[in-house]
Amino acid sequence: MSKRIAAATPVVDIVNHMSTEELLVRYRQATEATERSHCQIIWLLATGKTVAEAAQVTGYTRYFGS
Repeated sequence: MSKRIAAATPVVDIVNHMSTEELLVRYRQATEATERSHCQIIWLLATGKTVAEAAQVTGYTRYFGS
């Protein structure tokens, strides 16, 4: 099952390869900054945060993939 998250222009598809708990563990255990940021963003989106909320929390823009 996947969840589509849209905010203005960006659209993000979250596919349930891992549970939110597994994503949280991966985010907390990441030792490399880029991996940690990516895991945090994916975890936030998987827990129901919008793209705008995830961007605000992490310091990225809503277009963090661009």
